[in-house]
Order: sequence, then C-alpha cells, then structure tokens
Amino acid sequence: MVDLHCHILPGLDDGAADDAGTLKMAEELLAEGVDTVVATPHVNGVYTCDAATIQGKVGHCQELFADHGLPLRLLPGGEIAMNGDTLALWRRGALPSLGGVQALLLELPPHFPAERGRRLLEEWSAMGTVVVIAHPERNPALMRDPKLVETLRYAGARFQLTASSLDGQFGLAVRDFAESLLRRRMVEYVASDLHPGRSVSLKKASKRIKKLCGQEMADNLLQHNPNALLAGETCRLVC
Repeated sequence: MVDLHCHILPGLDDGAADDAGTLKMAEELLAEGVDTVVATPHVNGVYTCDAATIQGKVGHCQELFADHGLPLRLLPGGEIAMNGDTLALWRRGALPSLGGVQALLLELPPHFPAERGRRLLEEWSAMGTVVVIAHPERNPALMRDPKLVETLRYAGARFQLTASSLDGQFGLAVRDFAESLLRRRMVEYVASDLHPGRSVSLKKASKRIKKLCGQEMADNLLQHNPNALLAGETCRLVC
C-alpha cells in the first residue's frame, strides 16, 4: 500500500518531532500494510522547508529505517498551501513535487473564490501537472458549498481523503461529508495524513469504503490509484 500524505519527517513541521517520532510512525504504517510513503511536510509560510531540505531529511530517514530493520520506502513531497504565489513558484521549480513526479499535493485555504481556484487548476492541468487536493472533506469552503468540488474536479483536480476522517476523528460533519464525496465518486486517493496523536486508520478506511462503495473502489483508492500516480499512469474510477 502507498501512503501519499504523511508528516513523518522529523523536525520540519507539526509532524514527527524527532527520530523517535519518525520511527514510531514508520512502525505504525508498516503494521497497516504500507510499504511506500510520500513524506509531505507543510509548505505554507509558517513552515517553509524547501525541496533540498526535504530530500536531505528523506535520505536521513531511509538510513534510519535501514538501521532499525524497517522495510519502508520513503519518497519526497510536500503539502503546499495555495496562495497568490503558488503557481509562479511551481513554474520556477521552487516547490516540492509529490513523490518526484509531475504532481503536487495542494492544501486549499479555508475560504477562496471558486473562479480563482478553477483558473489555477486549469493552468496546472495545461502544464501537465496533476493537482491532488488534500483532505477536501475538512475544508470549510467545500463543506459549505459541495458543488465547488465538482467545479475543481472538472478543472483537473483530484481529491485525497484522510483515512481517519472516515472513523469520525474530525467529527461527524467531516465524516458525513467524506462519505458523501465517496458516494458521488469524487475521490481518487485515501491517505493517512499522519501526525503525532492521530491514528493511521487505513485498514478501517478500507472496510468503510468497501461497505459504502464496494471492494473495487476500496482497492482503487488505497492501492491502485496511489501506485498509478507515482508511476505516471491513469487512476481508476468506479462509476
């Protein structure tokens, strides 16, 4: 299983604080059946780590895992906050890509003009960039106006749910919206978005998706589609 969104790198953001925290997360992910993780520290103005720093931390963690006999593959990435400079920074190669492919993990602001978001996504799509929207089920603008999800999706966005949203860790409103997105076939990926104090929940999410939408959907969101993204292939949807 591939986890596309995880705050496992030590000392960069609100994720793992140190090597011990990183090792604990790695053990939790392996226990859930994850073999590949994309490390996605926040890049949002509060946390400003660059691609070189992230790559250096990934190398450090791979050595750490090898020293402790943990067979977890780690790839560089970032959770990038959308603001007025994001597209220009991406064009200049100043932002970390997702897993080293032509894709980025984008965190939407709590409030944003729909038209502006649509235009940005269309520009990224025109460049051949896959834009994965992180945890749409927790975004106030999308929760308030679910039609925005369709607007962004038709502009080229793909969507990634947080697994623990499906077992109610963020409240019932978030859980219900996450389930509605699944039923509407508006989701391509499920990931842990793992932080200290948050459970991985990928196995629980798989069971919930299977109950709501069937085994094929669960397999696609948790296995095939993340692998396909990192291989530059097309994701599978169940209609």
